[in-house]
Amino acid sequence: MQRALAEQELILDNATVGIAFIKQRTYQRCSPRFEEMFGYGPGELIGQSTRAIYCTPEEYERDGSWYDQMQDGRSVSTERQYQRKDGAVFWCKLVGKAIDPAHPREGAIWIYDDVTAEHAARASLEASRDALERAVADRTAELEQAKARAQHLADHDALTGLPNRRLLEDRLTQALALSQRNRKQTAVMFIDLDRFKPINDSLGHAVGDVLLKEVSLRLVNQLRVGDTICRIGGDEFVVVLPEVKRSSDIAQVAQKVIEHVSQPAMVDERELAVTCSIGIAVFPDDGRDAETLIRNADAAMYHAKELGRANYQFFTEQMNQAASRRLALESDLRRAIGKDELRLHYQRIVEAKTGKVVGHEALVRWQHPERGLVPPGEFTQIAEECGLILKIGEWVLREACRWATFIGTERGLQIAVNLSPRQFTDPKLAQMVAQALKETGLPPRLLELEITETLAMQHTDITLSTLRRLKKLGVSIAIDDFGTGYSSLAYLKRFPVDKVKIDRTFVAEAPKDREEGAIVSAIVALAHALDIEVIGEGVENDAQRTFLQRCGCDYIQGYLTGRPADSDAAAKDYV
Repeated sequence: MQRALAEQELILDNATVGIAFIKQRTYQRCSPRFEEMFGYGPGELIGQSTRAIYCTPEEYERDGSWYDQMQDGRSVSTERQYQRKDGAVFWCKLVGKAIDPAHPREGAIWIYDDVTAEHAARASLEASRDALERAVADRTAELEQAKARAQHLADHDALTGLPNRRLLEDRLTQALALSQRNRKQTAVMFIDLDRFKPINDSLGHAVGDVLLKEVSLRLVNQLRVGDTICRIGGDEFVVVLPEVKRSSDIAQVAQKVIEHVSQPAMVDERELAVTCSIGIAVFPDDGRDAETLIRNADAAMYHAKELGRANYQFFTEQMNQAASRRLALESDLRRAIGKDELRLHYQRIVEAKTGKVVGHEALVRWQHPERGLVPPGEFTQIAEECGLILKIGEWVLREACRWATFIGTERGLQIAVNLSPRQFTDPKLAQMVAQALKETGLPPRLLELEITETLAMQHTDITLSTLRRLKKLGVSIAIDDFGTGYSSLAYLKRFPVDKVKIDRTFVAEAPKDREEGAIVSAIVALAHALDIEVIGEGVENDAQRTFLQRCGCDYIQGYLTGRPADSDAAAKDYV
């Protein structure tokens, strides 16, 4: 026995690594190398807690789990930062094993090795590698930028910076392929400035170039994201409008272009005015390839010149007629606002479980003197494009609040009002809502404002700022048509949203389509996890209602529970 102890002492005294015998996390014996490594004198650590070498109490508590690991006979092998007696921190590699695996806390042997130098070498190597990778990445980025600049010069007009004919044909070909796949139209507008040559000849090319750049900027400002505007030479421009729905939409864009281009421009202290003529060809009726569409749009442009300039013409007469009808409808709509032809209908929103009415959504209608009751789908887009939507939206908000106040607010039933994209970006929106609440006396909590998911995600920072201003008023916020835009609830964590309305396309198929049903269930579950209530839109039958009830949907809305009704009929829900 004495010989064995002597051998142990000899091993401890001559070990080149630190060795410690620990019981109940207290030092029982330590090798001289261990004491030297941690800066303690001979025997100074005996009886002390192993907490002495830890930098923080949290790290000490964390490593207590090692003893649980030792119970099945496994050893512990890892690296840790420890603290010397003087407070210096260094890296150690350690290995520990229980003497009796059944009771690891009653005795364990630990071996410590100072690996600070190895860590420093490793860090230096990693830093060198990172520096090399950054240098390679920077050089690669420089080459990519140079390549991009060269490509940009090859594909863009030097004067205006707009895409040139080469890039036009490429983008138009892509747009046509997309339209072919989605069975939609693509429009090509050929724009030529009227009487530009006399300005260029009389005032010089420098003045003409400034005017061309101003016209280019105005054209860019009139187009949507995804549209393409190109300068193909001289004073000729081509615009590509992909995936358009109606000829009237194209006509509206053309009319806006003519109006904005014709505004006077100041060049070298001279006020210059120039108009433009526009020819329009539409895929697939007027051509199925880029070359044919550009040629036919060019022909239509010359027809516009022959008719007196400063106008647009379609390549086909049928589209000209459709555009005329659209402009007539816009003219009628302008008069309708002043003649009190707008009406509000109200549709019930009910609890999914009980069928109890909890509110109504206000829906605008147009009582046309000749066409009868016109649904919103036929005029709200026109109103949005020509700017009338601000007046209409303000009228809808005030009328809805007035009606909700008139029929009584003691039952706490909400009135929901949709906000159009133009309204939502109006800097005076919060002020207008506050004024409507003040004038009508409707409590803010009984007003719910709805915006579409696509609108909410267009500019998330701006959206967040606007929603916060509205929430300060005390109103409720709902995301309409949910699932049709980005279909993600992640961003809702940032938005002060009270409800989401699942789009009717999902509700329609959910009971019989497994994938659609899974989407609806997921939306409800995730919304509830964020304390957001859910409304199912477009509920038309019992199967849809039953499915939404089973999913835990809070409210439903649709023809099954009530069609939109005029103010007198809807007021009966409050009796």
